[in-house]
Amino acid sequence: MTLSNGSLDRGFAGLIPQTGEEVRRALSGGLLSLDANVLLNFYRYSPNAQSALLEVLRAVGDRVWVSHQAAREFWRNRCRAIDDRNKATEQVRKMLQDNELKTLQGLELWAKQTAIPAEIKDRVRDRLKSGFSDSVELIDAETGQAGRVTYDAATDSVVIMLRELLDGKVGPPLSVDEHQNAVAEASRRVKDQIPPGYKDASKENGTGPDGATGDYLVWHQSILEAKNRDLPLAIVTGDEKEDWWWKHRNAFMGPRSELIDEFANQSPQGLHLIRPVQLIEHASILDIEVNAEAASDVARGSVTTEAPRWSAEAVRELLRRLDAEGAVQADVIRFAASQGGIIDREKIYEIGGYDSDRMLRGFTRPSARITRDLQNDGLVDEGVEPMLTPIYQDVTAVRFEIPLDVVELLAADAGNDSASID
Repeated sequence: MTLSNGSLDRGFAGLIPQTGEEVRRALSGGLLSLDANVLLNFYRYSPNAQSALLEVLRAVGDRVWVSHQAAREFWRNRCRAIDDRNKATEQVRKMLQDNELKTLQGLELWAKQTAIPAEIKDRVRDRLKSGFSDSVELIDAETGQAGRVTYDAATDSVVIMLRELLDGKVGPPLSVDEHQNAVAEASRRVKDQIPPGYKDASKENGTGPDGATGDYLVWHQSILEAKNRDLPLAIVTGDEKEDWWWKHRNAFMGPRSELIDEFANQSPQGLHLIRPVQLIEHASILDIEVNAEAASDVARGSVTTEAPRWSAEAVRELLRRLDAEGAVQADVIRFAASQGGIIDREKIYEIGGYDSDRMLRGFTRPSARITRDLQNDGLVDEGVEPMLTPIYQDVTAVRFEIPLDVVELLAADAGNDSASID
């Protein structure tokens, strides 16, 4: 039998990087399945970014779609997204207030050591206070521009705009039998590291109702809808993990080849992955013009809400191991948690009983080493924020920060301890 020759591209779709032209074709004619993180990131976007994305998605029309699983994850994680937004604002305000106090104290010391005229000192002081005050006002004004963000879904501006956008565009749930079969398949794929979703293996025995199955359920339901409509499938996601994306040197090349092959076995239409910023970058295909600033705002705000987080068990184990070593870092972490995630250099010296000439070089090594051990033990995901991060001024570490999720976990532990005492 003689085999005919083919083209260089034929049969190699999963190995050829996704092009901008393919993204534009998907935007103009594909089913756009929005992942939960895209919806949740509306709590992070600026008003400019929100408006630009809404304009693009409205232009897509009925081809915008949200799987039942993605909608479920939105509602389940919505309050945490609001908390993260509020806590980030509280943290930056506290940092500004703390730095204002320290700066003014430094000014007083300088004035005493140099015997400058009181008039000069007062002028500098007024300018400093005005600068800090203006900064806080700008932060509050920008936060307020995002609209009324509240736990009450009836008055929450993000829920209101998403309800209007997605009316009639949310998929139905699977039947009981279909759901059970899909969950079993998802668990098998996590075990065998078959994309998508296996990067969520640490959730398999977690407390969430879906464990590590969420990504596969979004994938499965999206395929069913694309097949039903006989459309190309474009999953719009802020998830950057490598169980979705083919990445090379941090460049997003396109969907994993396994995903392309799996979709091709079920539909002759194509599969695409689209990051939210690409909706803005290629909006012209929909006859929409958005400014360059909107693309920058979307890029800054489009971080996955499923970034690796510390678990309560992992935090407790890290602190236990630090305590067992007699490491001062355990008390430093606990104190930082009580202060919203920040501890300054002077307080570390006080807690550690250090001499003033001691250096803090290598201070993070014990917690970093134990974190690696916990990752090897399967208690912590790769990619979690370091437990202690130094913040430098010139070459000196002036303070250390701990992750906000650790602050939340230790605050919850403290609350539980108080409740048990009462």
